[in-house]
Amino acid sequence: MKDIFPPESKRGVIVCPPLKTSIREVLRQLKGSDFRWVYLGEDVAKAIAIEQQFKGKGQRIEIAEELQKTAHSLRQPYIDYIGKLSLENNAISWWVGSLSEKNPWISKTFLYACYTRLCQTLLNSSNEETLVFLGENKALRKSLVKNVSAHHKCEIHHLEPVTHNILGALSNALGIVIYKGYFVLSGIYRLLLAKYYGLNQVPDGKLKEGKGLVLLHTWIDQRSFDANGEYHESYFGNLAHHLRNKGEKVIIVPYILHTVSYRQTLKKMVPSSENFLVPESFLKMADIFRVFVKTMSNLPHKRAYPDFEGIDISEIIYDDVRREWSGIRTALSLLHYEVVKHWKNARVPIDAFIYTYENHVWEKAYCIALREFYPSAKLIGYQHAFVPKMLLNYFFARAEAPILPFPDKVITNGKYIERLFTESGYDPKKVVCGGAIRYASMMNKEKNTPIKKGASSPVVLVTPSIDKNETIELIRKVLAAFGETNKYKIILKLHPVIPYPKISRYIGFLPENFIVSDKPVSELLKESQVLLYTSSATSIEALSLGVPVLHIESDFIIDRDNLSDFPSSVRQSAKNKEDIERMTEKILETDEKELSKQRVIWEDIVAEIFGPVDESVFDLFL
Repeated sequence: MKDIFPPESKRGVIVCPPLKTSIREVLRQLKGSDFRWVYLGEDVAKAIAIEQQFKGKGQRIEIAEELQKTAHSLRQPYIDYIGKLSLENNAISWWVGSLSEKNPWISKTFLYACYTRLCQTLLNSSNEETLVFLGENKALRKSLVKNVSAHHKCEIHHLEPVTHNILGALSNALGIVIYKGYFVLSGIYRLLLAKYYGLNQVPDGKLKEGKGLVLLHTWIDQRSFDANGEYHESYFGNLAHHLRNKGEKVIIVPYILHTVSYRQTLKKMVPSSENFLVPESFLKMADIFRVFVKTMSNLPHKRAYPDFEGIDISEIIYDDVRREWSGIRTALSLLHYEVVKHWKNARVPIDAFIYTYENHVWEKAYCIALREFYPSAKLIGYQHAFVPKMLLNYFFARAEAPILPFPDKVITNGKYIERLFTESGYDPKKVVCGGAIRYASMMNKEKNTPIKKGASSPVVLVTPSIDKNETIELIRKVLAAFGETNKYKIILKLHPVIPYPKISRYIGFLPENFIVSDKPVSELLKESQVLLYTSSATSIEALSLGVPVLHIESDFIIDRDNLSDFPSSVRQSAKNKEDIERMTEKILETDEKELSKQRVIWEDIVAEIFGPVDESVFDLFL
């Protein structure tokens, strides 16, 4: 194969996928040359394998600090950029799409734009050595080549194995068939079961004196029914009971999560004393096929989008919308619209619709439909979850606010989010400070003041989030920092969805001082002197119990840390092995007098995030 760079070339850029064949070719071409490389993607396991293949050749660039800095600088410009697109594409098909939603768990446009800007920064600050950009996504690699070519004078070589692309195309085609087939078959299955169990009737006696229903839309999973079959509301607590005592006719509209058996959950609903209105029971088979055809026929086409902060992101936007088209989220959201239409046809009277607010696509489908078919109904969203500033689905441009499908009122967990929302462009008249209904039990726990241990090993608690890649990265960074010393006892408390056997092959052998625990976080915090995390909400629980926290930055994703907006007196950040060692030791050496002062600050912060819950909070939903 012809050499990538001629001998007289002093500087070059290689863009390629993270494949063994690509790495072999890079090493062959750059044999004897100095080069640095960076991994651009979320697959931590693949990044580990690539690093092992380099065998110490070249220098890996740690991008944690620069990636987070780039993301924060581009955050508001990106929100405003999508807002302009919303003004141009104001239709239900736009609002139920991942691009308008800006959910970083789904849409990768913002992440890839940050990668692109980061690479431009590296080129501006690098010396004459070659830079190798290993991009996980093909559209990202194309975007890198285009943007590097446009703004930097350097030799660029784009390695894109033909065989890999062919296999990728075949895999994508097979994925489309599987996803679309699943949408149709699972839709029919759920529809038939819901109708069979008769969960589409308004219970007798619920309507009198011309009063309409209050529909309480909530998630249902394995926590929702106890051993005796009694229903327990995980997100709204005693709200339904309180509203009924005030004379409201409340019915639960369940969203049955795919992590539980749909049939078994319906069977538990039937004998329950709770009243349920299952959305799927109102659908018709024609709805499923009509939505299927509608979404399939809406095949996205390449087009030129406006530059984003000097970056051409047309390629990565197209990839985003095409992946959305290949999946089923849009179709599922459109079915919610059909459900509301059938409620209207069935003359189900609705006075209010209360739901868990995260500004997701399914919520917008409900808002659009309820505004159309029940214009007098009140829509109330409850901000039940945490709101990291980089979780962009919660935020929108001021320009798009007038057309955004939005509830009449958003009730927050506490003062902090109320302030964050209003400062970010929410209409102050539509944001109301509420209380932490979902976290009331956590806030009622007895406050704990951990006692620092002198002679014995201090306990460091590590709590990864639900994300597999983040879990692997966090544990590996902690291993690098503390794996060769018995100075601390390290307790790993993994999310139930990501048990240790699921990731053990990416971690390797755990030293004796590393323990994987199944105990509740609240118990583990009582014996811990510091908590290490990346985005887990346990950081707030730790502060509430007086335990210091240390945030570990990611080299792969944009941090979704709940405490990113707070000063270093609340949360400090570490990016690599040396940082983690130094800052953990610094925290553990803090004297008790200073720690007591800090705990007073933490207690105030937690009180700002989680407001108290009493009857006045429930009255806000009336």
